[in-house]
Amino acid sequence: MRLRSLSSRLIVYAIIGSILGYLTLPTTFVVCVLVTGAYGGSASLDELTRPRVREVMVAALRKDADGERSIAMTDALRSFMSANPDFRFAAFDPRSGQALAGSAPELVAAFEGVGRLKLSRSTVDLPVGGVMRKAESALFSAPIGEFVVVTYGAKLQWRDLFLLPYYMTSLYGALIFLPHWAAMCLIALFVVNRGLAPLRSAAAKVATIDVNSLKERIALEEAPSEMRPFIEAVNKAFERVQEGVDRQRRFSANSAHELRTPITILRARVGKMAEGPLKFEIERDVLRVQTIVEQMLLLAQIKERGRIAPQKFDLYDVVLTVAADYVPIAIDNDREIQFEAPSRRVTALGLRWSVESIVTNLIANALRAEPRGGVVIVRVLPECAIEVVDHGSGVADADRKRIFEPFWRKDDAPPGTGLGLSIVRELVELLGGDVSVDETPGGGATFKVRLPEAGADPSEATVGVAGRVVQLSLDQRCERNA
Repeated sequence: MRLRSLSSRLIVYAIIGSILGYLTLPTTFVVCVLVTGAYGGSASLDELTRPRVREVMVAALRKDADGERSIAMTDALRSFMSANPDFRFAAFDPRSGQALAGSAPELVAAFEGVGRLKLSRSTVDLPVGGVMRKAESALFSAPIGEFVVVTYGAKLQWRDLFLLPYYMTSLYGALIFLPHWAAMCLIALFVVNRGLAPLRSAAAKVATIDVNSLKERIALEEAPSEMRPFIEAVNKAFERVQEGVDRQRRFSANSAHELRTPITILRARVGKMAEGPLKFEIERDVLRVQTIVEQMLLLAQIKERGRIAPQKFDLYDVVLTVAADYVPIAIDNDREIQFEAPSRRVTALGLRWSVESIVTNLIANALRAEPRGGVVIVRVLPECAIEVVDHGSGVADADRKRIFEPFWRKDDAPPGTGLGLSIVRELVELLGGDVSVDETPGGGATFKVRLPEAGADPSEATVGVAGRVVQLSLDQRCERNA
């Protein structure tokens, strides 16, 4: 199973590397000594054969049925002597000093008597054949008892290097290394987490960038050099995306602008036609095309117009004006508009034209969704918010984010451009507010727009309309516009 976490990988690799280093340390040490001649040279390396000598000798100690103990010539002992022709051995009872059968005569003669035996490991210079040999005596524990074993002539062979990890490593030695491995794991975890902190910061930055903030870039100052190529590639990718979006916006704006002239000419020519059903149908279609073009142009110019400094304005006055303007359209479509004023004066901070466009699109969308004979409710709330309520089919939970995408429409949706709600979202974000949609009690959709408030004096109540529910009619609209 492949580890996905970089920290887990580094920890596992560190542990594996430490274990391999622990197992190969004896062999590495021997090779370094042989190459450099340090630590007394190759002669001192003969001491590394002690574990092998001990294993061979303990396996060769025997005890027969009569209790007689001896040294048997086992295959392992024979093989070891073949590799070490000068190897000699003897075993003694540490209590009686008696040599076991099979011991080398020269060692028996040299270590005659228990008083001359040393129970701990020691080195003894032993004259053998007129040559001084360095023998070793040590107390061995065998299955048949304890014995003092004396040996000399064991030489380290190249093939013994492969057996060193087996003979020179132990569970005790591994336990000694455990704190070292634990420290390496903690260091690896700290280094990875600290090293990837700039990457996590960059990822958080990338997550906030959308089509409206493509000018944002990931900072390179604190990023490690290994991460800089990746961050630079991401920044360049955002630059290419921004160039593509800018070209698309310019194309949309230019196309919409160029279409305005022929549409105006077409409307003038249709106006000269004789009155009749055909003229009415053509005028309705031309008006729909003109609405689409105007909204496309507005959508393309939102970013440019957003650079205008925001102003303070009476939110009640703006919303009421737009709602009153839509009264004739509502009446023509057998619907009504009900306006609910706030309990106090609400002063919003933003662009008046953008709020007018927001309310216009929301009311137009609500009138299309409202059933015939129904009432669309428009509210201005004291917390500097606007609500537009319809009683239509509502918006499914899965569609509540998609409805704000340009040109998105359901298959059974009523006629519309598919741009109105997208424009609402763009303008609300431009003003620093937010827009949401909830279900209307009893069925339908309630769109709520929250806008930045410039601050209001609670004593300044809207005279004559505060807290009132106004059922707008055609006559009221005419009186307001007079």
